[in-house]
Amino acid sequence: MAIGETESIREAREKKQDASNRRADAAAVLKLAEADDEAVVQALNDLDAAVAMEQAKIESARQAIEAAEAEATLRWVETDQVVKGIEDLRRRLRDLAVDVYVSSMNPSSFFESDDMSSAVRKSAILSAVSGDQGDLVDQLRALEADKEEIARSADQAIRDAERNQLEIEAGLLVLDSRISERETARDEVQDRIELAEVEVEDWKREQYLMAVLIDNLIAEELRKSAPDLTKESGQGFILPIDKSSKITSSFGMRTHPILGVKRMHNGVDFDCVRNQPIWAAKKAKVLFAGTKGSYGKTVILEHEGPVLTLYAHLNELLVSTDMEVETGDLIGKCGTTGRSTGNHLHFEVRTGGEPKDPMIVLPKN
Repeated sequence: MAIGETESIREAREKKQDASNRRADAAAVLKLAEADDEAVVQALNDLDAAVAMEQAKIESARQAIEAAEAEATLRWVETDQVVKGIEDLRRRLRDLAVDVYVSSMNPSSFFESDDMSSAVRKSAILSAVSGDQGDLVDQLRALEADKEEIARSADQAIRDAERNQLEIEAGLLVLDSRISERETARDEVQDRIELAEVEVEDWKREQYLMAVLIDNLIAEELRKSAPDLTKESGQGFILPIDKSSKITSSFGMRTHPILGVKRMHNGVDFDCVRNQPIWAAKKAKVLFAGTKGSYGKTVILEHEGPVLTLYAHLNELLVSTDMEVETGDLIGKCGTTGRSTGNHLHFEVRTGGEPKDPMIVLPKN
């Protein structure tokens, strides 16, 4: 800039840069907090899966207990029924054996038989009854042993299942504790995220406010210094840009830098840097402020006469239609919008709708 920066502008720029740096730091903290949140969420999901698996194991153990109890009950019922049947049969056989023994084993019974064949038949019946009774007794003892083994197995299965259930439930208590810890951590991370988001927005707003302050301070400097930068011409115009800016293309016929054909150039071009201030060449009313085809962002001012001045390829517009501006007021910032090969100000002067050489009305450097 041709004008020197005041201490207030320099200070505002430093504050803006500080706000930008702090905003970046807050954004980095926010990013880390969000990454931590993703890790906590994944851990919670893993724990949920582990809990579901353990709960499935408990349910399986409970089903095993119920099955063992049902099987043991069934076997006990079956065994009781068999024992009762055997005892009944045993009692009947015992009675029969006693009867046969009493009637057949009398010392004189063998000799009291009607004949030899009758004696032999009675002896055979006695032997058969005695033998069957022995087999039934052995069978009864085997079934009783099976019954005891079944009972022991069923009791052991139930004890094992109950022990497994207790172990799993203890494991679930640990998992619940871990879940509680993870959820607490997630709440803490979420608090960090919210604080970081607020800080980012605060520093973003501070950065914006400093930018506005800088623009206002620069505009004030320009308003104060404009009459000294370029003296008014006889028609009351000043240069619309710092007097150190050079004219890169004059009014008249030229080869278009983009189209490459000879055509009329209806204004003059001043070189500039991006966002270099552009001010009103004379007191006027804003006739147009917006985007205008190949001109890009454009401001058109209507002066007494009537005379129109046009400011094209601006990077930013600082006025709006129907505003009243004074000579030297900031109206925009230099740029390269529209059909342009680089940062420059295209400046036109028109009277009666016809373009005129701006250098006729502008002051000489």
